[in-house]
Amino acid sequence: MFSYNSTGGALGPTQIRLLHLSPAADFNDPVESRLEVVALDQNPVYEALSYCWGDNTHPQEIKCNDQKFQATENLFSALQHLRNKDTERTLWIDAICINQQDLQERQCQVKLMEAIYTKSDRVVIWLGPDPASDGIHHIFALMQTTQNVTSLELGKPKFSEGRSNFLAINVLGFDSRPQGGSTSASDVTERKDFVMPDEAKKGALAMLKRPWWSRVWTVQEMVLAPSAIIMCGNLAAPSLDIIHACSDVFKHIVRILAAGDSENLRDAIDIAFDPDGMLYVATMRLHGSLDAKMELGIATSTYGIEPDYSISTAECYTRAAFNIISGSRSLDIFGALQRPSCVKATLAGLPSWVPDWSYDMSSIPEEEKGPTYANNPIIRENVRNALYLECRDFFPKWEASKSSTPFTARLINDGKTLILRGIIVDEFTSLGQRLEYPDPGSTVASNNAVTKSIREFRLSLKVFGIFGGVMDTIHGWRHLAFKPKILRTMPGETRMDAFLITMLSDRVLLTADRREVLDSLEQAMKTTFDMTKSGIVLNQLHISHFLPKLYHNLLGYRKLMSIDVSEPMGFGHAVYNLQWAIDQRMATTRSGYLCMVPWSTRAGDRIALLQGGRTPYVLRKVGNKWKILGDCYVHGIMSGEAWSDDKCVDIAIV
Repeated sequence: MFSYNSTGGALGPTQIRLLHLSPAADFNDPVESRLEVVALDQNPVYEALSYCWGDNTHPQEIKCNDQKFQATENLFSALQHLRNKDTERTLWIDAICINQQDLQERQCQVKLMEAIYTKSDRVVIWLGPDPASDGIHHIFALMQTTQNVTSLELGKPKFSEGRSNFLAINVLGFDSRPQGGSTSASDVTERKDFVMPDEAKKGALAMLKRPWWSRVWTVQEMVLAPSAIIMCGNLAAPSLDIIHACSDVFKHIVRILAAGDSENLRDAIDIAFDPDGMLYVATMRLHGSLDAKMELGIATSTYGIEPDYSISTAECYTRAAFNIISGSRSLDIFGALQRPSCVKATLAGLPSWVPDWSYDMSSIPEEEKGPTYANNPIIRENVRNALYLECRDFFPKWEASKSSTPFTARLINDGKTLILRGIIVDEFTSLGQRLEYPDPGSTVASNNAVTKSIREFRLSLKVFGIFGGVMDTIHGWRHLAFKPKILRTMPGETRMDAFLITMLSDRVLLTADRREVLDSLEQAMKTTFDMTKSGIVLNQLHISHFLPKLYHNLLGYRKLMSIDVSEPMGFGHAVYNLQWAIDQRMATTRSGYLCMVPWSTRAGDRIALLQGGRTPYVLRKVGNKWKILGDCYVHGIMSGEAWSDDKCVDIAIV
């Protein structure tokens, strides 16, 4: 079996190993390679492989330095496809180039990760074999048609802006160019060679469903790379081309939704890439890393996070969170504290101010996963975060804590209690119900007429019940907004304006006519969620207290039967705008503020403004300290109206 002694033993502080992959005339030839120790500061020429390790239950044998080496099936497949026919290929591959059995070496090499990927000639992203199995080849077909496919040999082709625009205009049906751009006559005549939007959609979704995209660590590797290609089987294309194509497909689907076709949004998943690695770690939490601590190693140089495999994962996360807070001098990371309500705590021993990055798809209960990928609660959460990140420059800027004093954060009590400066603003007195995601899923197909009818009937009941539940929740929220004698609104606002803006968490585009947006949404909400006469009667009979499921079924049935299905725009508009409120509650405070808060909030919890935070936060008293539940929207104080440096005190969060 393989021994790293054959490469010269332990590595120096700036040394790495490189794998020289032998050529192969035939795909089925044995995989042979050799390792070489090099100094990273001598700028060796190599490509870095970015991939998911995959299942290790069926290892495959390769030759390394004439010795047997066990590789995972996914890595073995990558090596088979990466081989040149006549020349060696030089690669850096973590599973082979790092002695995974040597804890000290792993720790030292993780510190070099940023340099390894930054200094590489390019990064090769391996998504796996069989591009035709799930339709992913359609995206590569777009690249092929525009003559933009990358050679698997080492090289750095540039992306053509003209081809990108041609793709957007002729394949996806909209112009992404600045005003005044043009398309050549030859471009227009070549349109027939392109795949159709349905195939583009299938390819984009297949691309983003590949496991590589689901891990923070691997996506960070692409962000660090000077150049990157995405490879699936024998197909390859520049990573930015692929990302832009997938993004354009998603935008096209959203345009279709705006036209009233809501079906296309069900499977649409948009991945937002942000240059700030901290914000990416905070938002992209649908990962499945074999070693959760390894994900944070890439942030070492930016926030001073030192990877240490000898400590627990909880302690690693705690150290990382504090370093991110103190290094960024902000509390943006608190945006990652909330998890979907169906996901229970998966990592014991975490302080409330530390995000739990350990949960992934496997943490979702089976009954909550839904029939399609987009129905998964974690996917929905990240789609919402991705949409916000994509458009955040066009939304109102939040500056709830407008501090003029230097930011301070410190730890006490064995590094688990975080001390921040801040103000306790108010107390929650009344809360509405949690808004559940309004999607009943789909029924399982059956050739048996009776079985099919029963399943369709059950699905109909579920549709009525879920929609009735959403109606009941929205009705309760409106009651919260209109019942109090005093409700804090902004100058010139009505209570309805305050209600709608709070429900949206003020996600109203700065480029839009605000009055027109609110009037349109008010009408859509009224059409979609206002009680019917029978609904009002049912509510007055207090059936919801005794038979809530029956009440929701009847409520949803009567409402859905009254909606004009020939005019779906209003219905789609109302349901689409609920995305910002999913898994949250509307609440009012003792002083009359209207808020959107985490689903776990309860009466008696407090609103706090914390130095370094863009938003208010929900705190819960624990003795003489506090637990933090997450960020929240409080109408009327998002621009610093309630902040005062003079009122700040030390707030201890455990």
